[in-house]
Amino acid sequence: MDGKKFDKNTLKTLVIAASLLLNCVLGGASYTYYHHLAEQMNETASLQSQVSHLEGSVSDLQAQADESQPTIDGLKAQVASLTEEKNNLQTQVDTLTSQKADLQSQVDTQQADVSGGSSSGSSSGGSSSDSSSVPAAYSSSDDQSETVYVTNTGSKYHSAGCRYLKKSQIPMSLSEAKRQGYTACSVCGG
Repeated sequence: MDGKKFDKNTLKTLVIAASLLLNCVLGGASYTYYHHLAEQMNETASLQSQVSHLEGSVSDLQAQADESQPTIDGLKAQVASLTEEKNNLQTQVDTLTSQKADLQSQVDTQQADVSGGSSSGSSSGGSSSDSSSVPAAYSSSDDQSETVYVTNTGSKYHSAGCRYLKKSQIPMSLSEAKRQGYTACSVCGG
């Protein structure tokens, strides 16, 4: 036999060996491919299960939201109502504060008038003979009675110019002050 020629048995052996080698290579690649494919299918099934679970949770949450919506709408209406009520009350407070300031101004004016009237009465010798300078409620029925001064809050009567008369001074006769239970100031003696 010629060295360049293969005999049929060697050729068959080589073909079988090549075929086996090709099968091993292809078989290993197929095994890797199918193994990888199986893993992806398992992962896909797991993800589909998670998606189904999350869709169920979303449905439950949507049902809860739909169920809560009337309560939310009611609370929003209450907030709007309370806000309107608060604004109305604030308007009332502002109005009353303004009225209070006006009344305080009137009181201050009247007290100034009473103070001014009493100082002109005391400048004429301390008597209350000028009944137009002292309001009728404070004028003495006894013309010879001495004029003293009381305060809005105190229980003492004072002489004109006493340091306790800085905030208020209401003139009245000494006899009237005593009749109403006022006692003499320990500083000025009344």
